[in-house]
Formats: sequence, structure tokens, C-alpha cells
Amino acid sequence: MTWSACALAQSGPGLGFKVGVQTLESPISLDKTTRARYELELSSARFFDDCFDLAFTIGGSSLGSFDTYYSDVVAGALIEEFYRDSLSLIDIRLAARFYPLGDASRIRPHIGAGIGYFWFLDRWEYEYAETFENPFFPGLYDTYIEKSDGVDTAAKGFFPFISAGVTFPIGDHGELLFDFQYDFAKEDNGFDFGGPIYMIGARFRF
Repeated sequence: MTWSACALAQSGPGLGFKVGVQTLESPISLDKTTRARYELELSSARFFDDCFDLAFTIGGSSLGSFDTYYSDVVAGALIEEFYRDSLSLIDIRLAARFYPLGDASRIRPHIGAGIGYFWFLDRWEYEYAETFENPFFPGLYDTYIEKSDGVDTAAKGFFPFISAGVTFPIGDHGELLFDFQYDFAKEDNGFDFGGPIYMIGARFRF
């Protein structure tokens, strides 16, 4: 009876947080890279004898940054341009998960599948500097500086994924989570962000 009561207590809607890594193609070097990933998950109550639930997740990773510098002398003036690009990948996903053991065990393996939508974001900064000799005071130089910044969406789109994992109970309402996911066809504008994701976290079920 004790196990059954705990299982029912852990079957309500859940709020979870996970950390892990994902392996994908770097948009900078085009080589495979592994990046830290963070996820916030909202899950439904389990239904059909605790065999199924639904999960909505928002997650993402920083994909690094790079700088570009350009300088030239034009008509006696030094022209300098500085670019900085900070790249990130954010996605939302909806999954249906199947728990084959249902409410027969407190340790619950699961498999699932779903669909997601991703945004590849480029947060950029630009600085233009022009240094020239003051026409009224020879030998004295002035510098004019102009700055701007913004965020561009370099790629976006839908993608399918599969998942598998296992949950372990923590008290009456908590769960320890181990998750694996694999993203397919996560591509747009020549970028390919598909690949495996490994996560560990915790969930509180109400």
C-alpha cells in the first residue's frame, strides 16, 4: 500500500529543470561540438494507469561567439570596424511519453517522441571608428565612434525527435530524471543542428 500511495502522489502535473549537453554541428567551424544545454519542462498528469504523459519543454544552448576586426586608411583618416557575434540555439518541443511499467513500479523507464521548433539566433554588436586630424588644430586627432547592436534569426524551423529515459522517486512528490533525446532534420539555411542530447534533472509533481 505504501508504494501505491507514493506512485499516485507522483502522478500529478509536474515542473522540472534539467541540465546536460547536446552534440551538434558548430555554425562557426562546421565541426561537431558539444555544448551545455538547459531545459525547463512542464508535464501533464500521467493518465491511462500512469502509462502516458505529455511534456512541453523550452531549452537552449550558447554556441559561442567570434570577433571580426577591419582597419584601413582612407584619405588620411584611420577607419576601424569591429564586429562581435554571439550565437545561441533555442527550441520548444512537445512530446508524448509512454511508461511501460505504469503504476506497477516507482522506478519508471519511458520512451517517447514529439515535434519541436527551433531558432538559431545571432546577437551582434557593431562599432565604427574614424580617427582624423583636426583641420583647425594640426597634430591633434579626433575620433568619431558609432555603435549599434541587434538580434537576427539566422535559421528556424520544425523538427522531429525521439526520447528515452528513466525517473527515480525522491520523497512523495519529487523525481530524479535521466533523459536522452535525438533531434532529426533540425536544418535551415545550410545549418544542421540535429544530434543527441543527454540531460539530468529533477521534477516536482503536484
